Amino acid sequence: MRALRHFTSFVLMVLAVSSSCAASGCADEERRGLLRLPHSGQAEVLAVGVVDGDTFVADLEGGRRRIRLARIDAPEKRQAFGQRAEQALRDLVWKRRVQISWARLDRNCRPIADVRTDGVDVSEAMVRKGMAWQYTAFSQDPRLTAIEQQARSGHVGLWSDPDPTPPWEWRRGHAKL
Repeated sequence: MRALRHFTSFVLMVLAVSSSCAASGCADEERRGLLRLPHSGQAEVLAVGVVDGDTFVADLEGGRRRIRLARIDAPEKRQAFGQRAEQALRDLVWKRRVQISWARLDRNCRPIADVRTDGVDVSEAMVRKGMAWQYTAFSQDPRLTAIEQQARSGHVGLWSDPDPTPPWEWRRGHAKL
């Protein structure tokens, strides 16, 4: 009976630790020896890589971290316009100093950041180029709405497709490999 209690206590402890790690989503960063970022902050960083049309890599707080652009969602790499969106973001930020400001981290501990370079709002630039949607689940920015409507009516970028699929819908139908 005593062994069963010890075993039960051990299992509960393991579950508590694993659920707190899963809830934080930061385990990968901790394994790489990076400190957790604060939930909000500002920094000037060097963009050292581009992951896709709405995520880039920057040197931040002693390590390389992925930065997710706020207010937009770009096509996935395997989706129509995905490669073009990635290249558009690369043209805007790669090997440049950018200013980031974030008010939250996503489940993977990436800052969801407003990003500016050379006075340009990068999220707005991506929407203006027709390389991203306003991510209406997280943004109701009227300025971004107007920019997207202008790109749509001008058939710019992904809006040249007669029936573009938003990335959040595309992801539902395509499992990660």
